[in-house]
Amino acid sequence: MRNALLSFVIAAGAVLGQDGFHLKNGDRVVFYGDSITDQRLYTTFVETYAVTRFPGRAVAFVHSGWGGDRVTGGAGGGIVERLSRDVIPYQPSVVTIMLGMNDGRVRAFDQQIFDIYSNGYRQIIKRLKADLPGARITAIQPSPYDDVTRAPGFTGGYNAVLLRFSDFVKELGSSEGLTVADLNGPVTAMLDRAKAANPDLAPRILPDRVHPGASGHLIMAESLLKAWQAPGVVSAVELDAAGRRVAKSENTSVSDVQFGRALSWTQADRALPMPVDLSDAATALAVASSDFMDALNRQMLKVTGLAAGPHTLRVDDEEAGTFSASELEAGVNLAGLRTPMWAQAAQVHALTLKHNSIHFARWRGLQVPLQPEKLDSVQTALAAVDALEAELVRRQRKMARPKPHRFELVPGASAFQPIFNGMDLTGWHISQVNHHGKTEGWRVENGVLTGTQDKPGHGGILLTGRNYRNFEVSLEVNPDYGCDSGLFLRSNEQGQAYQVLLDYLDGGVIGGVYGERLQGVKGYAPNWQEILKRGEWNHLRARIEGDVPHIQVWMNGIRITDWRDTGNHLAGGAVEGMIAVQVHGGNRWIPGGKHRFRNIKVRELP
Repeated sequence: MRNALLSFVIAAGAVLGQDGFHLKNGDRVVFYGDSITDQRLYTTFVETYAVTRFPGRAVAFVHSGWGGDRVTGGAGGGIVERLSRDVIPYQPSVVTIMLGMNDGRVRAFDQQIFDIYSNGYRQIIKRLKADLPGARITAIQPSPYDDVTRAPGFTGGYNAVLLRFSDFVKELGSSEGLTVADLNGPVTAMLDRAKAANPDLAPRILPDRVHPGASGHLIMAESLLKAWQAPGVVSAVELDAAGRRVAKSENTSVSDVQFGRALSWTQADRALPMPVDLSDAATALAVASSDFMDALNRQMLKVTGLAAGPHTLRVDDEEAGTFSASELEAGVNLAGLRTPMWAQAAQVHALTLKHNSIHFARWRGLQVPLQPEKLDSVQTALAAVDALEAELVRRQRKMARPKPHRFELVPGASAFQPIFNGMDLTGWHISQVNHHGKTEGWRVENGVLTGTQDKPGHGGILLTGRNYRNFEVSLEVNPDYGCDSGLFLRSNEQGQAYQVLLDYLDGGVIGGVYGERLQGVKGYAPNWQEILKRGEWNHLRARIEGDVPHIQVWMNGIRITDWRDTGNHLAGGAVEGMIAVQVHGGNRWIPGGKHRFRNIKVRELP
């Protein structure tokens, strides 16, 4: 089974310098295991790490987990069939094995069950060594059963049973010359710290006690990468403002440094950070309860010799954060911020998920179910899907190439100023003359502005009390499905405006540009659906500048719209107006539905 994907990765990339990371140029990795591998989460995190940290290194990844698997096989066939079909034909140079969760049968330790596991595991290693001579095998100690955030179901708990299985895997690894990765101990320790910090949220890390969410898989990925000697540094820059010099630049190059009231420079990193979604509460808790950022995701900026007080960091004119001089002197980890580098890495990860979904569809939707039919056209179909996946991988590798960015450190706090106080509608007013209506269904509670139709079909818009010309507006949105809303830019009292669409309903678009009562204004955001976090808070940032407007929109740190008008379409050629949020009138609103807004801020531009 030599598909186009594998051909591509072997051909791509030049051999890099020697380092200690386990994965080398030209490697093929097959992740083999049960439903936890089948989730394709720790595996895709590992893949994205490898692709973003070593963008010039060609490594292929195949995800071959199947729910319910044991050392004897499972729903996907017996162990001989599974290895013969789902591992060996790829001729991997690296194989990982994660088995044990199902083998222990979720019961107290049983010697007979353990003997089946240990003997079966030995046979797997024997077969792989015979059929894949030279392949580097990583034996993964079984991931944990959550006996930390919930009480064990029996004396000692099931995770204690898995730890006995883990001890066997470690001993086997030592005797067979395998790499061994402990995905149990570090995750259990993280759960213990997470429970102490937030006992209500911690159970979400392993929601059903067996299958981690993305937050738990991230820490599992960390443990596997540590076993593979993964480097922790993305880049490290140290600037001496007083001495007007670059004191350090690791895995990056720094040029065109300008020392003055503002400190600016161009930085070309050789890697991208891991795009960790710290806006997800469970992920933020897992990361805070582990050493993930320090161990694997250090994109450090250190600046000494600055005047006391706050300093705002901008990357490509986008604010990344405000820090004190002492914080910058100690060092700031940029990998934890929504920078353009983070956004680029997030797009890499999106492509990682896409190409793996295509492989999964090929394998589980075509190859396996059609195998008994002996159809002549199956191989042609499989080859076509392989070509599609290979194209996605090419895009992934291209997206992973780092780009130079312009950094600027400016004295003073963030230029974004709140325009919603989180307590009431001070500074805002309801339009009495727009065509959607004048709904009174605006409420403020716990820092959230909520808008709804106060009677069926009766909408309206809520406007700021002052006008803005060139500006960026930043806010978080969390709409109910079935509601049509918008963020109005340069609006007048009648609601004529450039609108950032918040149409969360059938056929709707979020983040595109539309002319509210303006002719010929339309610019859709094609990839918004893969970035939107449904049912959760999403960060939105929109920028409008120029008398003939140039509008850009970012969702969750990723730019989804970059649109330029052909002329000024505002009424009377206006070049300024109010900011507004909308409740659409008519039937484009589900009864009782709400749009929610919070943390609304604006930054005025020259």
